[in-house]
Amino acid sequence: MADTQYPYPPDRFDDEADAATFHGAHRAEEPFWRQNLIYLVIIAAAFVTLLVLLFLIGGMGRDGDDRASDPTSPAASETTEEAPAEEESSEGQEEEAPAPEPDRSTPVLVVNAGGINGMAGAWRDSLEGSGWTDISVSTADNVQQEPVVFYRDEADADTAQALAQEVGAGEARQSDEYESRITFVAVTEPGSGDEGGEGEGDEG
Repeated sequence: MADTQYPYPPDRFDDEADAATFHGAHRAEEPFWRQNLIYLVIIAAAFVTLLVLLFLIGGMGRDGDDRASDPTSPAASETTEEAPAEEESSEGQEEEAPAPEPDRSTPVLVVNAGGINGMAGAWRDSLEGSGWTDISVSTADNVQQEPVVFYRDEADADTAQALAQEVGAGEARQSDEYESRITFVAVTEPGSGDEGGEGEGDEG
């Protein structure tokens, strides 16, 4: 309504309105978040990037732990393969333990089966020189081609084998063909690799 049509006389409120320089509606002030929207977006993007990096680093650490604890992983396989190798080497060392010392006081019969005079006596002297203390001699009825060591009881097996290795007779054999606890059937003279010739044998 125009001022000319205002039916009431002016009062103090009308005087204050006339003194004011601003009239009409005005725009409200922008909120804080809108004024700083670009900064808020940058901060949020940086926070999300940090979370992603932490997640990736944590995932890599868990993968390493899983590989270490997983027996099917390559690293675990290498570890488990090394252990049996060490056990096998220790078993090999145990198997290489030295053989027990032979009982050189065990009675030994040397049989001349090579047809060479005095061969049994030569073997007796040789064995006594290497520490055997109870040697007797005999002569075989037939000439043989290969030397052999016999033993009657299993308790004398190690001693018989030691004698067989010493005289070059191969593996000792268990037999009750002879009365002596250990019998060495000789076919060549001590220190000779040649087979003895045929002829009459003797006990000495």
